[in-house]
Amino acid sequence: MSLKIFIAILFLFSFVFTSVSHADEPVLRKIKNEEDADRIPSDRNTKKDSTKKVTSLKDKHLNGDLAILEKNMERKVDNKAFDDIYKRYVGLTRQYGEADRAINFFDGLAKRHPQSPNALTASGAKTYGQGQKENRG
Repeated sequence: MSLKIFIAILFLFSFVFTSVSHADEPVLRKIKNEEDADRIPSDRNTKKDSTKKVTSLKDKHLNGDLAILEKNMERKVDNKAFDDIYKRYVGLTRQYGEADRAINFFDGLAKRHPQSPNALTASGAKTYGQGQKENRG
């Protein structure tokens, strides 16, 4: 029962943070000196490291939510609650296009728990059809 409440609270927080997040909207500011507005910033301020992935607040919350669900599935791999956690996890990964992450997680889960029917079923359900697509070429 408490797991269902936890998942409901997790869902509520993820919904609130993703819908209320205004991190991507531009901020308008008054400029004191108009001369500064015409000045081109130096390369030192405009160059960015292209190897770092830019993450928004929504991406950080999604990553945190998925990590929590992954830990719960890992701990409750042979529990009845696994099904509820699995459904929430798959829903989030489909909604945000994180299928590769889900496939990698479920493959690893099946390798770490080869005797667990939940882990094997989750891995098979998420990766079903991947081999056929690659073989068709």
